[in-house]
Amino acid sequence: YQKNTYQSLSLLNPWINQPEILFNTRINELYGGFKGSAGSHFTYNARLSFLKYNNPVLYLNDSLDGKTFLPAYESDMKALRISGEIGYTAQEKFSLLAGAVINNFSGLMNNDKAWGLLPLEITGSLRWKVLKDLQFKSDLFIWNGALYKTKSLEKERSGGAFDLNAGAEFFVLPKFSVWLQFNNILNNKYERWHQYQVLGLNVLAGIVYSF
Repeated sequence: YQKNTYQSLSLLNPWINQPEILFNTRINELYGGFKGSAGSHFTYNARLSFLKYNNPVLYLNDSLDGKTFLPAYESDMKALRISGEIGYTAQEKFSLLAGAVINNFSGLMNNDKAWGLLPLEITGSLRWKVLKDLQFKSDLFIWNGALYKTKSLEKERSGGAFDLNAGAEFFVLPKFSVWLQFNNILNNKYERWHQYQVLGLNVLAGIVYSF
């Protein structure tokens, strides 16, 4: 069971309208797969799942200006999911992970499509302890866009995304560190939610002191 609250729904979609009714989502999953390791550094796993949802939350944009999303509950929905992950780890100094999830939604009873849900997600992460007090990290996000409705009530799909981030943290003292983060390094323009374009290249910096 997945508990749905206004807070949990807005964490995924901050442009959602406050729901008048909340239902929890029940998920039944039948799956099979394998996982293992090759040597002391490589790990892998793959999984094929058949899922049945009762009352999953879809995110349907309104028909006025399309900038507000309404929680649309679906009484019954099925999905075929293929997921996998590979990783390489060298002690606590270096780790590299890459994963992918493919979803094929079908069997909807109340909605035409699985509004707002992503059919394909690819992620990657790198963590590298360059020096004793210096750590580098990088994250990659790729996905195929979600479906939405136009003002003329036709269905469209948002463009895909390719977002690369990188940053570093340096420990000046055992309890004091400084960090620098570059987001969307390639300055790609894309929308996770229709009509809300993400920020382009942006740089953040900060300090951390642990008591």
